Parts: sequence; structure tokens; C-alpha cells
Amino acid sequence: MLVEKRMKRDPVTLSPEDSFRHAMTLIRQKGIRHLPVVEGGRLVGIVTDRDIRQASPSPATSLEVHELHYLLEKIKIREIMTRKVYTVTPDTPIEEAARLMLQHKIGGLPVLQDGGLVGIITETDILAAFVDVMGIQQNQTRLELVLEDRPGAFLDVCRIIQGQGGDIVSMVTATAAHRGQEKKVLVFRLDGVPVDPLLVHLEAGGHTVLSAIS
Repeated sequence: MLVEKRMKRDPVTLSPEDSFRHAMTLIRQKGIRHLPVVEGGRLVGIVTDRDIRQASPSPATSLEVHELHYLLEKIKIREIMTRKVYTVTPDTPIEEAARLMLQHKIGGLPVLQDGGLVGIITETDILAAFVDVMGIQQNQTRLELVLEDRPGAFLDVCRIIQGQGGDIVSMVTATAAHRGQEKKVLVFRLDGVPVDPLLVHLEAGGHTVLSAIS
């Protein structure tokens, strides 16, 4: 899946000359957490709800209301925005976008195409994509097992599932510790399969089942 399938198009933006107060109003009214900053059609920064919180006056401030409003109007976005912005393109795989967010501890990535801003993808969009890819629905069986290190092990698992009338809705792989060793783990979501007979056949085939939830 590519970023273009999950990104929000035409995101709300700021200019460097917009006021801090304007940014705060947008974040509250629109219910958004990331505001790309654009100047002359070019992305020059980003402001997040965290930036707003950090730059906001303390609740214990002694300023009068009119003084506070004046201060918030005086502070410009160029003074608080993050200038080093990590970006992706519409053709970036969604897992690469997730890796960038995790690596740099950020919650959103502006999407650029031919140098122009065309969208934004956030951690919420990534999670929604993950839920869809996993095919998470009710009345399905979640099966987690160790992929044995031998030729044909994966195909054997699939044959056993098929032989028990199971339909593989989704499957992901991960690496996890098992009995002191790093092992490849398969996580299936299955439809139409009775759990107990399936487990009997898997274990008889030499496969280690970690969990089965229906």
C-alpha cells in the first residue's frame, strides 16, 4: 500500500507570517495536530500541537487577557516552526512512512510531489491502514505460530489451514524471541476454521503454535 491511498489531501497550512494565535485557533477548531508551513508554494516548516503547547504562556502568567492576546498575535509562526521537515511522496510505501515516524519520533509527514505539498499522512492514518491490512473483524480466528526453519514449512502451514476449511484473510510476519532464540513468527487471521482440530493438525505437523484466539 502506498502513501497516496491513505494521505489527507489539501491539508490545512500556515505561512511563516501567520500568528501563533491563528495556529492555536486552527488546531483547536479543526481538531488537527500537524500544520505544514508553506511559503511561495514551497514547504518551509511544520508546526505541531506540541510546538503550540511548548510555546504557550504558562497558565500562571500574570498577564491581563488583552496583553495575552497581543502577545499571541505578535509571535509569528517562523519563530516556533520546525524547519527540518521529514517528508514522503505519494509513491512512498506506507511501511516506509511508518519507519520514518518511528525513527524520528514524529507523528506526521507532509507529502510532496514535484516540490509541492499535496497532502499529509499521520500516525492515525498509519494505524488505520494497519487495521485494514490485518483484516481485523469480528468472528475471525487469530493464529500465531513459529515458522520452523526448514524448507516448505510455510507452505505446509497453509496446506493444513486449507485442509481444515480455513480461509486466510491476512498474514503478517515478525521476529520475536522464543525459547532464547530469535524466531520468525507468523500471525494469521482466519475465517471458517474450527480452532481445536486445526491446532491438533498443526502440532502433529511439527509446528509450534503460540496462541489461537477466536
